Amino acid sequence: MPTHDIIDNRNEKLVDHINRILASTESARFAVGYFFLSGLESIAERLTGVKELRLLIGNTTRA
Repeated sequence: MPTHDIIDNRNEKLVDHINRILASTESARFAVGYFFLSGLESIAERLTGVKELRLLIGNTTRA
């Protein structure tokens, strides 16, 4: 894991980092400016073990 909190998708993909965390948690909270269904689909398999999911989404949604 990097020594900083910034994941820029060059050396480590954010989706991989999120999936690792979701594998060992019962609740997840995300704050995003834009909501894409493709992003949700990329973590959907790991969400099966999550009992609580909260999303804070900006005012723009896209499919």
